[in-house]
Amino acid sequence: MPALLAGATLALACSGSVASGPAGGGSSGPSPARAIEKPGARDANLAGARCKGGDLCTCRNREGSPAEAPPPDEQHKRFEIRLAGVGGGATLDSPTLGHFAAGADEACFYIDVLPGTTSDLTFTATEAVKESGVAPVLDIAEYGPKGPWWYDVINVRCEGPSSKCNRDAADAWSAEAKGRKRGRVDPCGSSVISHLTWDTSGGVGNRELGLFKDFTAHFTMEVKRFQTQWPPHAKECLAGK
Repeated sequence: MPALLAGATLALACSGSVASGPAGGGSSGPSPARAIEKPGARDANLAGARCKGGDLCTCRNREGSPAEAPPPDEQHKRFEIRLAGVGGGATLDSPTLGHFAAGADEACFYIDVLPGTTSDLTFTATEAVKESGVAPVLDIAEYGPKGPWWYDVINVRCEGPSSKCNRDAADAWSAEAKGRKRGRVDPCGSSVISHLTWDTSGGVGNRELGLFKDFTAHFTMEVKRFQTQWPPHAKECLAGK
């Protein structure tokens, strides 16, 4: 959804939310919003020692060794997906990479992807309790065997009032993300993020400052064929591929 269209949709959703708020009914407080999908993955190429025995993987210790043992084969590149919907749940869906789900707590997945491929992805975070809001969390990182290193590809955050998502926070995240070189957080990685947009079905409360009941980000990730060779955020990457 283009950014302008997303904004228009959002304005309508927020207006409708205010019009149908507590003044029109007898609600006595927060109530369950919708069921949260059970954490796990399906139709995904889970890979590496952290993913043995199930549809969830053990999260990498970011302060520990970055090495993948065993590493991906020469025909693939490995990616880490960290996913959560604080205050609810979250999903990441791609026709080519698979479907991933998490609850309020972070869930991790490791997948092997063919270089030279492009994937469309949709990330959605949804509140668990009506009118309580949600804080979306998505981190995708690419493994660089030469170091070994991990390169941040995309980070999705939307932290407004009470650390939950609202329009101001969503706009701020979008503007910062779109300002990155080739869309990726770390210029030394080999993946390119494009066509980044966000939308929501609406908020509650004080119009523009109201918390969102859900938040969706759409983007495309292209995995380039070249091999990474520099440490994360190295100055040599600023004029690189």
